[in-house]
Amino acid sequence: MESPIPPKSTKKQFIVRMFEDISDRYDLLNRVISFGLDGVFRRRAVRPHRGDSLVLDICAGTGDMAKELLGARDFTGTVVLTDLSPRMLRIAIDKLKGIESGNGRAVFYVIADADHLPFKPAVFDGAISGFSLRNLSRLESFALELDSVLRSGGKVSLLDVAHPRRKIYARLFYIYFYKIIPLLSRLFTRKKYAYRYLPASLRIFYSQPEALRRLSQGGLEGGYEDLLGGIAAIYRLTKR
Repeated sequence: MESPIPPKSTKKQFIVRMFEDISDRYDLLNRVISFGLDGVFRRRAVRPHRGDSLVLDICAGTGDMAKELLGARDFTGTVVLTDLSPRMLRIAIDKLKGIESGNGRAVFYVIADADHLPFKPAVFDGAISGFSLRNLSRLESFALELDSVLRSGGKVSLLDVAHPRRKIYARLFYIYFYKIIPLLSRLFTRKKYAYRYLPASLRIFYSQPEALRRLSQGGLEGGYEDLLGGIAAIYRLTKR
């Protein structure tokens, strides 16, 4: 059977095609396979950014991370959503209509590569990303891009699925993630390759300490927070 993980040389093209293919079902499947917990995790991830004036949402997809931040009553800033998939960003534009204006809030959309961010140095107060670290080519390069566009003292919150620490908890999670999720996915999309990739990408992804080490580049430093025993984690960094 062909590996669900593409070689590094073609990974970026694979990721864009995958999200273009599943864009219309992406939100629904996320709610189902996470039992709605993805929204809870996103709200926790964006909490430190409610006082930021200018926030970069990287690999923004359909806009769920930005939606949680814009939905906070005390957020009055601007969010810039970036993604390589035009279809995903079009969904984000429709989703955020109605909550993007008022109370000083504003939203902009940019088709951009996380490995080559098209922004001036030191312009953003914060950066957020949801469930995208496993899709990036190299965490170290990504971290250096973040370091470049963030102001001194700027905060980073990166949410992704992770590896549970406790053996019993990990076993239950892996049975669900590697066995049940692919079966559920077949009910929502004919693009089987996409949801073969999802569990496979976690299997080869770094442990939380190793991911944090690779993200701690340039002036970035911080820690990580395990959620529900480590089924997900938020990597929180600050630019010195």
